[in-house]
Amino acid sequence: MDLDKLPNPFSLSFSSTPPPQFRTSFKPDSMEAMREMIFQMAAMQPVQIDPEAVRPPKRRNVKISKDPQSVAARHRRERISERIRILQRLVPGGTKMDTASMLEEAVHYMKYLKKQVQSLEQGAAGGMAMVPMNKEVNVGGGYLLHNQYEMSW
Repeated sequence: MDLDKLPNPFSLSFSSTPPPQFRTSFKPDSMEAMREMIFQMAAMQPVQIDPEAVRPPKRRNVKISKDPQSVAARHRRERISERIRILQRLVPGGTKMDTASMLEEAVHYMKYLKKQVQSLEQGAAGGMAMVPMNKEVNVGGGYLLHNQYEMSW
């Protein structure tokens, strides 16, 4: 073994490529598969939308304008904030994200749910029952368990 070819652990390198042991392969397909897996796990969790549980934060002791235009704008903002808090609870991981990321994730989640509804409708239209079945799916060179549905008569 040639010790001169090993990297010095105490040296700094400012090259743009990371050392081979730190390289990661980012594949958009694997991220999509991971997102779908998270959505599948979330779809199995019970959802409770209780408006009382989604309380707005307490207001500071400041003077509130009585101007009708300000009152209407405040009510509109409060309704939007309440709906966003409800949506955060519905989207998997939504409470741990900023609002823009949560809205983007909500779009992905809605698309996923729409595909699930379509596949269930197609199965019901053919007079078949949908039975969950785990299958391995090749994702980025590795295998991932993927919960799919198998048709049964």
